[in-house]
Formats: sequence, C-alpha cells, structure tokens
Amino acid sequence: MFDLNNIITRFFEVKINGIVLEVEPPKVKTLKRLMEVKKTEDMDAFIEVLSRILSKNRQNKDISVEFVEQMTLDQMNELSEAYFIWLGKVKNHPNL
Repeated sequence: MFDLNNIITRFFEVKINGIVLEVEPPKVKTLKRLMEVKKTEDMDAFIEVLSRILSKNRQNKDISVEFVEQMTLDQMNELSEAYFIWLGKVKNHPNL
C-alpha cells in the first residue's frame, strides 16, 4: 500500500530578522491564493498569504501579519520570488 505519510517533506529555509525558519511546501489552496494576489495589487491579501506561508514552519513559530508588515516591499517580493523558485526546483527535482 502506498502511504502518503512516508513522503519526505522538503523545507524552504529563510532567515528573517535573525529568525531562521524551515517553511513547509504550501497546500494547493494557499499556492493558488499566492499566485492570485501576486497578479493584483492587494497588499493586505499579499501580506496575509505570506504570513500564512511563513507560519507553516518546522519551528512551529507563528509569523503574524504585523511581523510581515515590518518587511520592506522589496523583501516581500524577493521572498515570494525565491519561494516560487524553490517550489519549481522541488517539483522538477524531487530527489533534492
């Protein structure tokens, strides 16, 4: 029997303000939401999705909307781009 619990989870490592997080891959719903808000200019929705993504981490650290709001726009954009690049690598090279 194929057991989904045996799949090895890969983590996106990110350091923000001295805090190191190992972020889990997103659920499809969250990924769709991130792609949706990236196309719009709804900053509140973008910040909320980043908060949700960053909060799903191995350290069980809650990353609040307020925490994400302290980041610059450039930092938020670079973080989301790096996250998309990482997702693409994981998808294309599952043995990484």
